[in-house]
Amino acid sequence: MASPVAAKERINWALQQLMAGRGSSAVVSEMAEKWGISRRQAQRITSKAHQTLVQDLDHVERTHLTAQLIHMLMASAEQAMKAKNSGAVVGISRELRALVGLGADHAPSRPGTQMGRFGRSGTWS
Repeated sequence: MASPVAAKERINWALQQLMAGRGSSAVVSEMAEKWGISRRQAQRITSKAHQTLVQDLDHVERTHLTAQLIHMLMASAEQAMKAKNSGAVVGISRELRALVGLGADHAPSRPGTQMGRFGRSGTWS
């Protein structure tokens, strides 16, 4: 059994890996190899790290998280435009539109307009 300090170090390492975007399976595999522990133990540690990550996100206000995402997407769009990567700009623009609720599919319906969502038949409703 690991000392409390070693256990905390492992959880923090797993948390850093998850925050960096690594998948749980990859974190479990590398942890088992890195510290010479069983895969099952590595899964328990990774699960604790994941719970910590979720708890941290529960305390972040939705408005602040949305603002961070918008800022990140805008900075990415700027880099894509500098690199003349129009495909990335289009993709980023779509993500921004969905995030902030812009576009015809998000607009409130107005009487006498053709805007609306596709119905089951595939025609404008």
